[in-house]
Amino acid sequence: MQLKRIEISGFRGIKRLSLSFDELTVLIGENAWGKSSLLDALDIALSPNATFHAFHFDDFHVDYSAGHAKMSHLNIILHWQEDYPGEHKARRYKAFSPVWVNSQEHFKALYYQITSSVSGDKISTKRRFLDKQGEPIDCEDNDKLAKQLMVLHPIVRIRDARRLREYHPLSSSSTTNGNGQHNGNGIERRNDDNARIQRRLDNTCRRLMTKPGHVSQAEIKSSINALRTLVDHYFAFTPHYRNQHFDRAHFPERAQYAINPLEQLTEPETTKQSRLVLMGLLNAFIRARGPVELKRISRPILILEDPEGRLHPTILHQAWTFISKMPMQKVLTTNSPDLCSVVPLESVKKLIRKPNKTKVYSVIDHKLSRDEERRVTFHLRVHRPSALFARAWLLVEGETEVWLFNELARICGYNLAAEGVQIIEFAQSGLKPLIKVARHFGIEWHMIADGDMAGKKYADTVRNILGNEAERHRLTILPKRDIEHFLFFNGFEPLFRDLANIPVESPVTPKKIIQRALKKHAKPDVALAMINFIEQENVDNIPILLRWILKRIVAMSRGQS
Repeated sequence: MQLKRIEISGFRGIKRLSLSFDELTVLIGENAWGKSSLLDALDIALSPNATFHAFHFDDFHVDYSAGHAKMSHLNIILHWQEDYPGEHKARRYKAFSPVWVNSQEHFKALYYQITSSVSGDKISTKRRFLDKQGEPIDCEDNDKLAKQLMVLHPIVRIRDARRLREYHPLSSSSTTNGNGQHNGNGIERRNDDNARIQRRLDNTCRRLMTKPGHVSQAEIKSSINALRTLVDHYFAFTPHYRNQHFDRAHFPERAQYAINPLEQLTEPETTKQSRLVLMGLLNAFIRARGPVELKRISRPILILEDPEGRLHPTILHQAWTFISKMPMQKVLTTNSPDLCSVVPLESVKKLIRKPNKTKVYSVIDHKLSRDEERRVTFHLRVHRPSALFARAWLLVEGETEVWLFNELARICGYNLAAEGVQIIEFAQSGLKPLIKVARHFGIEWHMIADGDMAGKKYADTVRNILGNEAERHRLTILPKRDIEHFLFFNGFEPLFRDLANIPVESPVTPKKIIQRALKKHAKPDVALAMINFIEQENVDNIPILLRWILKRIVAMSRGQS
């Protein structure tokens, strides 16, 4: 069974939110846009302690758009669905038979709701299961089933990568079960064994961190075997199905057969520093469950918050390769463009807070063709991984405009990076895929086109996409054939003549002057010469049209119309 969707209203930093989950869900978004509140809601609904959260007044959302009015009602709904038809008949889900409902394509679903309301100085909370119409199902065992759901699918939450290096002795080898009762002697013995293994693992990790040269390969291998014992208790690794006819002769040898991410720890090229991080990651996972021993039937949901903290990019990518192979549902939050560039694009969800709700933006499956996805991956995600985090894109045709507009913005007093504006040249990747991605991720955009035939075709592409939007909002067409000719006729003729080494009195056409200047100097050098010309002469030499474009894109980034 997999968590498919969560609906939240009135909880902490979230007024309203609806978010769908996949096997991997990667959350990005600016601070105070609701990521932490979302994860807190999951943590509360599926506590690994299998205990009910007592809601406080601070848990209720404050609506600042309505004069700091505190909402008096909060609602959290989790939508679950079978992984395959008939899974609801499995022994672990047998107790839920009264609350299963029919879903699409012969799948069964569960709808688990937590509501809490404020009445005077009292807070009342209800937990129940719903039918397809959202009405409560009459069931006497709501609380018992809710705790069983926590036991089956607990949240295991690792806060950030700094936790991967924190090793503390276990406070107690005695644990409680989901109902708060002490386990039997057999379970206590198993917990003592697990505690002993964890202390042994702690010792190896500590020595790897402080005296890596003193840790032998044999000790590392022994610790990995001990770690495998612990991990196997919490989830079983299953093979990844591959096409048997695919030729893998040129792949690394381990790629022929490796089905268990733990084998990454034993690869000979893995450094001790990498092993420390990976072992620390699994150790953190095991510890994040809290004082309760997870049952073998549990299928945890892993929440990993900001794993890039204090990790070198190379180590981060190794950790991600490890995490991606863990056979469980995963929710990842990150502010790392590098990490965001290697996860599947369809797994990325961008949260943007609006006045009435927190909206979720993502690339809907099959909305990008295979060629479009290839272009976006290469041109945007590989070379500009921070672009998905931007608020607005200024789409330009070539390299000259990228250099020019970044420097013009600085001269005009704008810090484009701080404003969340990214300048992207689109000629190599194509315009349509970039605009599609911008729309899917809620990124504002404005395109500048040259006045030549190619620029007019780009402009027509934008017009066909606009629909009811105003053209002036999205499109600027230069009144000349390109940016160089535009600037030449707007006060920059002396500069181009100087770059082309052509005297002022020489009767040469503008086209030949510009061609000679670009032949003698690289385009970035020409762009920087333009900036120097402006700074030496007068800031007012910046053409009004270019100043308007910069003002327009900054306003769009700030959410102004």
